[in-house]
Amino acid sequence: MSASHHTPIGEGSNRIEWWCLFVLALVAFVLMTIVDVLMRWLFNSPINGVADAGPLIVAIVAAAFFPFSLAGRHHVSIGFLGSILGPRATVWLEAFASLVTWVFFILLAWQIVRYTIELRQLGQTTWVVQMPIAPWWVVVSFFMVVCVAVQVSVVIAAFSRAKNWRAGGEDRFAR
Repeated sequence: MSASHHTPIGEGSNRIEWWCLFVLALVAFVLMTIVDVLMRWLFNSPINGVADAGPLIVAIVAAAFFPFSLAGRHHVSIGFLGSILGPRATVWLEAFASLVTWVFFILLAWQIVRYTIELRQLGQTTWVVQMPIAPWWVVVSFFMVVCVAVQVSVVIAAFSRAKNWRAGGEDRFAR
């Protein structure tokens, strides 16, 4: 990691605390599902709302991990073209890829916000307990908008690395 790299979501223990929070949410969901299945199997009495809340919880937890993944550049990349074209082309390809990722998250956030607004306007609720769905998707929308902001910093850093690249200088995989 280069000394100039800074992630907007936090460093060190702060990042670990957030990660633990989301892992705990997933563990709670898994335990809730296990208890629901056991109640259904042993007593033929499932916990009302678990099937309703499950997908909503998963959507929030999954969306919450995206900003961390983007900030840390923890994503799949294929470097065969860069290895053919050389290190200078690689840093520019990485900058371009970060720009494309930013555009993708702009479009994704836009569509999720539209979906959330539609859910609110239609008053959509869950099937069993009639819990409103829109508030859950507001949280997902928030995380998608955060992704757009986080990716802006990634794009700026990537283009800065590409612009300032020198042969024999910084490692091309430095973050």
